[in-house]
Amino acid sequence: MTATASAHDLVSLLVLAVVQGITEFLPVSSDGHLVLTQAWLGFEGPALSTDVALHLGTLCAVLVVFRGALAGVARRALGGDWREVGLLVLGSIPAAIVGLGMRRLIERLFESAEAAAWGLLVTAGFLAVGELARRRALARADAAPGRPVGRPVAWSDALWIGSMQALAILPGVSRSGTTIATALVRGVEPTEAARFSFLLSIPAVGGALLLETPDLVRGGVEASLAIAVLVTFGVGVVALRVLLAFLGRGAFLWCAGYCVVVGVIALVLLR
Repeated sequence: MTATASAHDLVSLLVLAVVQGITEFLPVSSDGHLVLTQAWLGFEGPALSTDVALHLGTLCAVLVVFRGALAGVARRALGGDWREVGLLVLGSIPAAIVGLGMRRLIERLFESAEAAAWGLLVTAGFLAVGELARRRALARADAAPGRPVGRPVAWSDALWIGSMQALAILPGVSRSGTTIATALVRGVEPTEAARFSFLLSIPAVGGALLLETPDLVRGGVEASLAIAVLVTFGVGVVALRVLLAFLGRGAFLWCAGYCVVVGVIALVLLR
């Protein structure tokens, strides 16, 4: 590989790292943006393996931002209350089944910019429905002072949320957008919906990393990819805090409109 090619690869990976860090936690599908950005950059590396490697950075961001929540789950489990652990296990099963059973199909879809563009339009639909559910819950709470905006996650909610997380394995379909929107439609309190969604991402992303690690090791982990993962982590911490701050301020509706615009533009340019 020439020095020029190496420099080009590093710049491409850094661009992808910033895209991943920003879009992983904003409900606009990091995978979809990575697929479209790779097509725009002419990136020739293994698409799925690179995407999964960059997810390591955002996984670490979740662990840092939600370290208090994770410690609370662990303390309660050690104290004999395994309910939250059980909810997370139940919610992780659908994604595990889809990820293992449809791995080859998913790898092919990650090579398709058109699939990512259509996925963004699906994400927009989820976000619009989720925002409508959130506003209805707020209206009901305002009409009955003292009434909570939502409730904690129930067992049936965990299964529904986990099933939508399995759908979000497809490029362009936002994991955070679909899972939080599903929780809101189910009547879960918004802050709890976000907390459960991101805790649920830990086993999902961790499992994907385990699946792709052998391919990454065989291909050799270059310094440029390691630097990109670190950049993804730093950007991801900031983006996650921004989402949590603006979740209750109509952010989903803005993100839905953004997904429609990007998805339509991508489809037009791909013709």
